[in-house]
Amino acid sequence: METPELFNQIASHYEQWSNVLSGEGIRAWHHFAVEQLDIRPGESVLDVGCGTGVVTRMLAERAGSLGQVTGLDPSKAMLAEARRHVQFPPVAWVEGEGEHLPFPNEHFDAVTAQFSLRNMRDWSAGLREMVRVLKPGGRLVLLDIVQPMSTLGSLAWNGLKAVTQHLTGSHVKAYQWLGMSVEHAPTRLELLTEASRLGIDAVTAHGWLGDLVVAVSGKKGDPTARAQRGPLSVMWAVDGSATALGVAEGLNRMLAPGCPIHIVSVVPGATADPELQETDERTWRQHAEAAKRRLLPGRFQVSVTLLHGDPGPTLVRYQIEQQVALCVVGQKGRSRRADHYAGSVARYLSDHATCAVLMVPTGLLTPVHPAI
Repeated sequence: METPELFNQIASHYEQWSNVLSGEGIRAWHHFAVEQLDIRPGESVLDVGCGTGVVTRMLAERAGSLGQVTGLDPSKAMLAEARRHVQFPPVAWVEGEGEHLPFPNEHFDAVTAQFSLRNMRDWSAGLREMVRVLKPGGRLVLLDIVQPMSTLGSLAWNGLKAVTQHLTGSHVKAYQWLGMSVEHAPTRLELLTEASRLGIDAVTAHGWLGDLVVAVSGKKGDPTARAQRGPLSVMWAVDGSATALGVAEGLNRMLAPGCPIHIVSVVPGATADPELQETDERTWRQHAEAAKRRLLPGRFQVSVTLLHGDPGPTLVRYQIEQQVALCVVGQKGRSRRADHYAGSVARYLSDHATCAVLMVPTGLLTPVHPAI
């Protein structure tokens, strides 16, 4: 059964069952995503996979009478339900597929897809189309269920499947697709990475139910400005350990001459004693400077940055702000459970960064010489 036909069967009660199956959470998630779009009066907005138009009508209220809001969906029955509501300001309802948007390039100020991306035959093609029709500087917000990577997210997914697989009545059987469709969804990191690759800058994510439901937000960058940024940069997170410093050997071999390298150390916490705090900060700066000395002199564009705060979130914020293309961090080789209790920065970066993360195990890139 094709996805549009499936949604044709449930259009008349889609809103009610969505609320039930999400435990009323879907309303809060929609409101969060709409706020992230930051719609202004008079703007043009596209809602891809608009369904019965719940979110589309919210967008129209914010765009006002001078705005132009369009709801697109491949399901005739869903659009029929959307048209039943009297809407002012009016909405343009369009039948179509997300992978083939019938709009010109750089046409909309804001584009959103809420719980529709994973239902496309090719979600990556649908995302590429959304970026194509978005103006430079325009906002993109994706709200969807994704493949979970965390324990809590996986438990939530299993609970969703356990509920939906027993919905066998003729009017609700199609909801079994809700649990099954996650198999076709990207992970949070895949979604973030693909959005960034396609031209969305400053990509961020907010999650619920672990990482089962996510809202991904960003702005379309100016292609000219992107071209002027020069080579992609690398963030090397160091903490002074032998594992972190050993990464230098690989960077010297793998990275092209002139590559910008951000050496970043994070002072993890504050102490009440100013003298101890000053000593600790001096130690962390020495770690970063020691890492710099391990790189081949004059080969790269190297900067050293000392930050303060919780190391994982602080590094992720820096990566997003600096639009770093690759994070490199040492991995000491603890078990996942030990990492959980010890607070592994490497795993936090792997789970939350919006770019590729290379975790280098102890001894992998550092030459090991036999004892003499």
